Amino acid sequence: MMTCNLRTDSPQDISYLPRIVIKFLDSLNLQRSEVSEAGYLFPVNEIIAWEFLFQQFPGICIKKLFTSVEPERITGWVRKARYLDPAFQPPDFQNYFAIDCPHGIQLDALLNRILTFSSVEQAYMEYGPNFPPNSNSWKYMVGMNQGYLNAAPDGIDAKYAWHFSGGDGKGKVRFIDLEKGWILHHEAVNVGLLPDTGMNHGSYTDHGAGVLGIIMMQQNEMGGIGITPKAQGYIMSQWRPDGSHNTADAVMASIAHLHFGDILLLEAQTADSTENKNLWPVEIRPAIFSTIRLATALGIIVIEAGGNGNLQLNMGNDLDEFESAGKKILNPTSADFRDSGAILVAASSHFAPHTRMPYSNYGNRFNCYACGEGVLTAGNCQGSSEDETHCYTLRFGGTSCASAIIAGAAIAVQSLMEANYYCRLSPVQMRQILSDDAYGSSSMDGRHTDKIGVMPDLKKIIDLALRVTRPGIKKLAS
Repeated sequence: MMTCNLRTDSPQDISYLPRIVIKFLDSLNLQRSEVSEAGYLFPVNEIIAWEFLFQQFPGICIKKLFTSVEPERITGWVRKARYLDPAFQPPDFQNYFAIDCPHGIQLDALLNRILTFSSVEQAYMEYGPNFPPNSNSWKYMVGMNQGYLNAAPDGIDAKYAWHFSGGDGKGKVRFIDLEKGWILHHEAVNVGLLPDTGMNHGSYTDHGAGVLGIIMMQQNEMGGIGITPKAQGYIMSQWRPDGSHNTADAVMASIAHLHFGDILLLEAQTADSTENKNLWPVEIRPAIFSTIRLATALGIIVIEAGGNGNLQLNMGNDLDEFESAGKKILNPTSADFRDSGAILVAASSHFAPHTRMPYSNYGNRFNCYACGEGVLTAGNCQGSSEDETHCYTLRFGGTSCASAIIAGAAIAVQSLMEANYYCRLSPVQMRQILSDDAYGSSSMDGRHTDKIGVMPDLKKIIDLALRVTRPGIKKLAS
């Protein structure tokens, strides 16, 4: 009764059990041999009163939070990350666990009981899988023009980047799209699977197709093309091979397949409670924040959707005001601010001068914005199945859409760097370039009023930022 397995054979049968994530004190120094069997660890070592909990809340089961990667590999990454980034202060990732709870359990009562144990540093509820930050709300039919490809201030000027070696994503730079589902064999999108990709949930295939289409769609009869059509794209599911919905584990698994300067795109958002329908960036969850911070300390560029606020009210949330345990962790001016190192992305209107989409979250933590309405891409936004390989839409939007555009820009910049300078930008350098007012387009009311950051301009980045210290990128013959 102490361990559990939620594996399912059919993605359509995936069901979610509520869970509580627990972080035990680092000072406990839990031995790796003990951690491997949660059912042995807790009743024998009396770290928490597990037998009491199980009697009071029958049917609960406890297991490690990180199951896709061996503890020894995580320990090695932490050691390397500390060397690369001296400011990195990691938790002991082996001290993260999750309690899965059958439906009907009084979650608040269980959480409050867990928080009374002196061995527990943090404990919080995960409120289940939320739909990725897409929105079908839109005002303009963009048509075949894909305006985000055009010159600034309308778009990021991907078309200009295509004239330079690496500007179309060709090269060794790899990116992973982390979310819940995809159309795996879409005619215009060639995507790679990984051994630990996880489950492809049938309810989310259109969303994944839309994201991948924006980044790497091949030229097709619809007239569409991705920002970096020659990029190497892979996928990682929040639905893990063990059947759990576990974003933190998916980020950890992604780290195993990425190198310094590669791109990880987080197409996800999370709620702050069961009753409150406000949606936020996934990094508000401590375990997810810690894995993102590990990734950026290792040199992986993380692009994170900023969240669609409250779609029922068509209203975004101000991240400056978000509080976790009374701390304003997303407000850069607060002493409690936590910087994951990710590039946080908001959604704007299609046409310049760009304004924040009403549903998009905002705040001084945001680095970049991009178009979040009426985008042409793969999928049809109406519930395609995995087998519908010829579908397209003109209605993709949300911070999902915007973060995919910024990910495409990051892939282009990194591929340009590698092709021409034989080196890669770090997460700090990439974020500085993509969010610099000198190399991008401001929103209509400016960074400090709209609080959605800057839309990068690849022409300025190529002509100014990438030529500043080492001129010589040669324009290819058109």
